[in-house]
Amino acid sequence: MKKNIAGKSIAGVLMAVAVLGALTGCRNSTNAAAPKADEEITKTESSAEPAKQEESSEAAGTAEPVAVHAATGGSPKPFTFVDSSNQLTGHNIELIKAVFDRLPQYKLEIEVTDFPSIFAGLDSDRYQIGVNNFAKNEKRKEKYLFTDPIFANEYVAIFAKNNDKAAGIETWDDLAGLKTISSAGINITTALENYNASNPQNPIAIEYSDEDLVLQIQDVEAGKYDFVLMDKPMFEYYQKEFNFNVAGASISNTLSKDLMEEPFSYLIVSKGNEKLVEDINKALKEVIEDGTSGEINLKWFGSDYSPSYK
Repeated sequence: MKKNIAGKSIAGVLMAVAVLGALTGCRNSTNAAAPKADEEITKTESSAEPAKQEESSEAAGTAEPVAVHAATGGSPKPFTFVDSSNQLTGHNIELIKAVFDRLPQYKLEIEVTDFPSIFAGLDSDRYQIGVNNFAKNEKRKEKYLFTDPIFANEYVAIFAKNNDKAAGIETWDDLAGLKTISSAGINITTALENYNASNPQNPIAIEYSDEDLVLQIQDVEAGKYDFVLMDKPMFEYYQKEFNFNVAGASISNTLSKDLMEEPFSYLIVSKGNEKLVEDINKALKEVIEDGTSGEINLKWFGSDYSPSYK
């Protein structure tokens, strides 16, 4: 009975809207047709918060997906990069696409920009998501929202093969006083900076560089730097491709946890988009538990680095 009453009420409202629309159309018959919803979202206007856009769509009774703008720096490979066909690809890119394939209420758009612009875009809400294998740190937690982990990191220190320290790193003090190269803002650099902040009397010398990791490994191989820290899966990926004359020194789990309490990577989201984070987390869990994440990891690394929900 309630369903019939509701149906009649809705029908009445729709009829009234139709009549109003017809009258309005008569008055404005000389005007150009109104643009479609997706045509109205210009680059500037699309910076509106997804949650607010969703509320507007629901109020208007439309089923238009909400535009969600993601940004990536396009490196490091194989997490995010532009391939020889000029297509954006990589582990993070395939994973976020798999997540949004399960979220039809959103329309994902990914833009490649320089790394600092990701944060500027998140601050202005031009971008709602940053996709760059991000680690957590206190500064970022103050400014941004984080999804659940998308990747479980393991680290290695890369030395020239003739370096005695290539046998293994037991404590971070083994690296103190040595010189390394790293890119600003990535997981590894955050870990090094955390160590230096706690050990100012004997820090690790960091040279910041935008060089890709292949060149960084080559610099270590040539003796320009003592070592470079990187994700183990990335080293395995590059070593298979280039066969560098270097050695990967294992870093203990205890050591990693001392520097990185949460050895994971995340998507970062602009403040005010809590509903978007909630939806991403739900879909991300599905992607991990149904094996899609594992397949993506195996494709790029040969091993599964998916976080566990157990």
